[in-house]
Formats: sequence, structure tokens, C-alpha cells
Amino acid sequence: MKFVNVAGFLCHMANIIILIYGLIFYPESTETATSAFINVAVLLANIYGLMSTASAGVIVNHMVRKVFRLC
Repeated sequence: MKFVNVAGFLCHMANIIILIYGLIFYPESTETATSAFINVAVLLANIYGLMSTASAGVIVNHMVRKVFRLC
């Protein structure tokens, strides 16, 4: 895997953990509809980014295996 894939994966995991921690232990952060929407939107964006970096890592691994199998 590339360093960028690993770094993206770890950063998205850390962001998701911090967001969920904030949602659980600081419920006043979602008192208004706007703040709740923003928290959920940021959480979903991080989940999407996590899935994107994980799938990019799988694609890189598949392409490297394909190239080295031909040698």
C-alpha cells in the first residue's frame, strides 16, 4: 500500500473516533438542528473518505500483485 493510503485511513479513523466520542459524551453539541446536521454530515463524510481510502488500498494491492505475477 502507498503511504498516502495508510495516512488517509488512519486520519479518517481518528476523526471518526473523535466525532463519535463528542456525540456520545457531549450531547449539548447537537442541541440545535444545524449543529446536529453538521456533526452527522462530517461523520458521514469521514466514513465515505474511509471507504475511499480503503478501496484505493485494495486497488493498489491488486495492481501490484497483477504486475509482479507477470514477472
